[in-house]
Amino acid sequence: MLIDLNSYGFKWTDLYYIDFNISNSYDALKRINSNQEVSLLESRKTLEAKINSIKEENKLLGSDIDAYINHHFYEDDMVINELEKLQRFSLIMSIFSFYESQLKILCNLIEKEFQFKIKLKDLNNYKGDLFRYWTYLDKVYQVPIGNLQPLFNPINQQKSLRNLIAHHNGIVNEDSINKVHKVDGVLFNKVGNLYYIEIEKDIYINYLLKNIKDFFEELLKVVDNRYIELKSV
Repeated sequence: MLIDLNSYGFKWTDLYYIDFNISNSYDALKRINSNQEVSLLESRKTLEAKINSIKEENKLLGSDIDAYINHHFYEDDMVINELEKLQRFSLIMSIFSFYESQLKILCNLIEKEFQFKIKLKDLNNYKGDLFRYWTYLDKVYQVPIGNLQPLFNPINQQKSLRNLIAHHNGIVNEDSINKVHKVDGVLFNKVGNLYYIEIEKDIYINYLLKNIKDFFEELLKVVDNRYIELKSV
């Protein structure tokens, strides 16, 4: 569970179910990340062992062995690099999907419980679904956002990077790079006039997951407090 039930108990009991689902998905995403990185490391170690074995068996060939290895194992190395990129890109997409879907579920729960005049579908979607859910919580349900805003902003700022991965496979021009909020764990490797996004091991994925976890921990509490206020009127 995200919320320590020994120190906090929900008055809106439906939030226990949402808390459980968020916590379960969070743990699953962390495990996927760990499993993927272990698999990548094992693939690299296996390739390295093959190369070292060939070098040992043919050490008398001198510099000629390097050309042989490059010719025979270059493609294997590139496949592992591509696998690394695809796995990390895919996990980032899954993390944002999880994040936005849980916000949607929470907003739908609120909408079903309280008959507000303004519905989720009535809100402008030009900034995307993520901002629409945030607007609903802020302007319609009217949760206090003082403590939430600094937790929401870091995640929202990374949506531009997510979009570059989703729509351009992480290959972008300089104008696009300048619109990205830079954080640790993301590299922009320039090749010609283009930049190739590279996600470093663990750093960026853990950054996203931690920020999402912190945000939901605070959000569920303020949603519950707002529920108490509205039900007491």
